[in-house]
Amino acid sequence: MNAVLITGCSGAGKTTIAAVLARRGLAAIDADDDPLLARSVDAAGNVVEDESEPDFAWLAEHSWAWDPARLDALIRATAPVTLYVCGGAANQLELADRFTKVFLLEIDEPTMLSRIDTRPDNDWGRIGDTREYLRRFLPGYQARLRAFGAIAIDARQPLDQVVDAILSHPVANPAAARSEWAGRWPTRTSRGPGGRRGSGPRGTSP
Repeated sequence: MNAVLITGCSGAGKTTIAAVLARRGLAAIDADDDPLLARSVDAAGNVVEDESEPDFAWLAEHSWAWDPARLDALIRATAPVTLYVCGGAANQLELADRFTKVFLLEIDEPTMLSRIDTRPDNDWGRIGDTREYLRRFLPGYQARLRAFGAIAIDARQPLDQVVDAILSHPVANPAAARSEWAGRWPTRTSRGPGGRRGSGPRGTSP
């Protein structure tokens, strides 16, 4: 199996990049589009309904997580073609051994806030405490991904340049890549950078 993870904070462009990759003829998914893959869970891992106005207390006790079996099934379904998984979740780095490359779509706070203020179909970052939550979350999250070894891409660039920068990196041998990622991130953060269609990307605890 062969897959690439393209992740980033809210507003980084994951959904848009998934669409561009698909238009270029590549196998790409927006992880938030698959309800069997991405969903909110409580501290015990139980799937829960999302709050309409999440506050800090709710955000601290819940996370946006991927189902490992569903992720494996999606990757197998495209084999031997590489699957580009665009999205993020609290447990994404626990699942990093599924990916031959991990890309971080890096943005600054003004860019993030501008994008979440103008996107029409995603209100994450405008409801409850999510805006302040994301502001606190962004610097530490990006630093952790860089420390993990993710390839940072300046996502403030024009869209085609971002996609070209991603595709300029050859896909590694799957077995070698799995060995490289194994053991790098043994613990799970409480939240992840992924999101919900119509509600928006989530973030780990600041």
